[in-house]
Amino acid sequence: MKLKHWIKIIIFAGLSIVLIVLASSFLCVANEKDTVGVYGFFKEPKDSIDVVLIGPSTMYTSFYSPLAYEKYGFTSYSLATSSMTSAAYKSAVQIAEKEQHPDLYVVEIWGFCYEDQLEEVSLRKWIDALPSSDIRNQTIEELVPEEEQSSFKYPLIKYHSRWDDLGGCFKVFLDKKNIDKKGFSVTKSFATTPIIYPYAPQESPYRIKESGFTYLDIFLNYCKEAGIENILFVRSPELIQYTPVDSYYEMIDKIHAAGYDFLNMEAVEDEMGLDVNHDYYNSTHLNIFGAEKYTDYLSKYVMDNYNLNTNYAPEVKKEWDYCASFNDHVIEKLKTLTENNSGGYLYTQKDLIN
Repeated sequence: MKLKHWIKIIIFAGLSIVLIVLASSFLCVANEKDTVGVYGFFKEPKDSIDVVLIGPSTMYTSFYSPLAYEKYGFTSYSLATSSMTSAAYKSAVQIAEKEQHPDLYVVEIWGFCYEDQLEEVSLRKWIDALPSSDIRNQTIEELVPEEEQSSFKYPLIKYHSRWDDLGGCFKVFLDKKNIDKKGFSVTKSFATTPIIYPYAPQESPYRIKESGFTYLDIFLNYCKEAGIENILFVRSPELIQYTPVDSYYEMIDKIHAAGYDFLNMEAVEDEMGLDVNHDYYNSTHLNIFGAEKYTDYLSKYVMDNYNLNTNYAPEVKKEWDYCASFNDHVIEKLKTLTENNSGGYLYTQKDLIN
């Protein structure tokens, strides 16, 4: 075979690889918001985040990091995905330790309460949002059945037919480009729905299965062995009133026995000033009115109880001052939309800032 034929083959192979990589990045979106939220975490300067919040979507819908910075002076980021189970918590801390070494982790205990800790949809929202790394591969090998691992390691196998949802993929693509342009996410990983949800009393007992305790033990043991000193486990408020049962108290006892703290924010709803008739967008998530109160309460609690290193490099301070400069606009815009029950799920820079 002539040399020019070999050159053509090599060029074709190279272009094919490039196209596969680009298609993987564009199409492999398990959840649009989670994809850009996790993407933004990796854009933060190394060792610049004081507090990392881990858990399901209640973390990034309840806590607005730029507001915490403006009022209390510390940096934070919600490394969270929708319906994240506690099976993913260890890998979230591993990533945070590699990228940031935060002074404090805030961990939502609800992740231990999911009945199916290894549900594929939940795992994909987390794993498919992560860039390729040893931690990602290790997480797949630990949590995914062997026969399904190939579609996690090479997600284009799963998403190759997603051409019917190019709108969502393109929205993610544009938000990533906006983050790249600035070098960081202005609103960090915050998301909300501008709705005032009509309150209706609901009750349910906490149900913590054996698998929840299994991953609680795995998580606590890993954190102790890794020398992680400060973890504040929290239970965020919902409209559903959960009744503590023996397994709930057992979970809290295990947390305290490991030397970590627990804050039941359900018990301080009145102190936070939460209005059940006004501050939620559904039965399990706060709207912007509730998020403002949640952020203020949790931020003050953190500053009163933990020593954070808030001496930032000039470029870090410049970034966060810039992010905080949009706070009044973002919050007032979202409050107006919420009072009008505008609806829609808002998470991109364009959604929240423009």
